[in-house]
Amino acid sequence: MQRRYFVGSVAIMGALGFLVASSLKSGTLQSVPVAELRAADGAPQNFVGQRLRMVGFVGPQKVVKTPQQSPDGVVNVHKFSVIEGKSAVQVSYTDALPDTFRAGGPVQVDGVYVAPGVMKADHVLTKCPSKYETGEEGAKTAPKKVAKAGAV
Repeated sequence: MQRRYFVGSVAIMGALGFLVASSLKSGTLQSVPVAELRAADGAPQNFVGQRLRMVGFVGPQKVVKTPQQSPDGVVNVHKFSVIEGKSAVQVSYTDALPDTFRAGGPVQVDGVYVAPGVMKADHVLTKCPSKYETGEEGAKTAPKKVAKAGAV
């Protein structure tokens, strides 16, 4: 009788472990820099059709906003480029862009790489500006504190 409970417990624990491991794997995206993504375009094992996370910098070109008909009505499609060195990927995104989105700023784009040099994004994340300033020697320094009125 004890052996049956032991075998049942092991089977249940194994199934739970498998479910946890598979859910963790499905929730992670492969992070690929723009240059690596574009370098693989000509290779037989490229990234086309894969869901991934692309990292780079917002290109200098202006963001183009185009209204497009969808089943939910008219949506605005934002088109912009993400660059790294001389490599660039054109991105289309249908949600609102972050407030800190600006040309030259670091950006992380999650979505599907639909064709060489083209990505359809479902999530765009920008890095927040730092509250620290660069010191004279190039080291990061904390912001200067302002003395309170009446403090000695």
